[in-house]
Amino acid sequence: MQDTIFLQNYDNLIEVLVKEHSIDTNTFLEILDNYNDFETNFELCKAFGIPLLIEDSNIRLKSKNSIFDCEFCIVDIETTGFSPKDNEIIEIGAIKYHNGNIVDKFESYIFCSEIPPKITEITGIESKDTINAPKLNIVLERFKIFLSDCIFIAHNAIFDFNFINGKLEQVRLPVMKNRVLCSLQLARKTILAQKYGLGYLNEFLGINYPLRHRAYADCIIALKVFEMSILNLPFGVCNAEDLINFSKGKKF
Repeated sequence: MQDTIFLQNYDNLIEVLVKEHSIDTNTFLEILDNYNDFETNFELCKAFGIPLLIEDSNIRLKSKNSIFDCEFCIVDIETTGFSPKDNEIIEIGAIKYHNGNIVDKFESYIFCSEIPPKITEITGIESKDTINAPKLNIVLERFKIFLSDCIFIAHNAIFDFNFINGKLEQVRLPVMKNRVLCSLQLARKTILAQKYGLGYLNEFLGINYPLRHRAYADCIIALKVFEMSILNLPFGVCNAEDLINFSKGKKF
């Protein structure tokens, strides 16, 4: 289990940087409150996915850049259940997105010896698909490298983000401290619809992607929903932090 107090310091750093335009290096080190030098602390922040920039010896969040300058990563996972403690990730998909373009993609099965019939019924993924797949620690390490410090987007993001973090802790990899945007919350603020699940929006918005309940396919649909949401933003939502606050109903 990763040290709670140690991790809390990084949450404190993010909280300060969200409020402030930038901080100096001394403040940066005081907030993190450990014995590491600046370079080591900065590298640790990168390992956690905190999107930092150094400008004129000051530190700020990349997520305060224009939406069109930020790099987003749309993520979806397929699992054998709802608990990261008791269930497994069997597939993970991700799309890296910048300024209107898909710039990279990630897709992998994850080893699982037995998949419940109900999950196969929903996803179409069978045990034969995952029995020879890479193990969890290998896939999550690759995923973390792919994700880097992008803004993490998922439909009902709290589920995907927390499930992946639970598994990262299990395999003793650094958890994600990336900035998080929920495309479900954002859709509710920008799109007038009766329902906001991916299946409904896929049809309602005319996306009509033919595959559902597969990780990469659901990433494609979530990305299209995100793009449509961006077209309906109110004036004043300029950067990614504005976007995150707006999606949560907070002031921006």
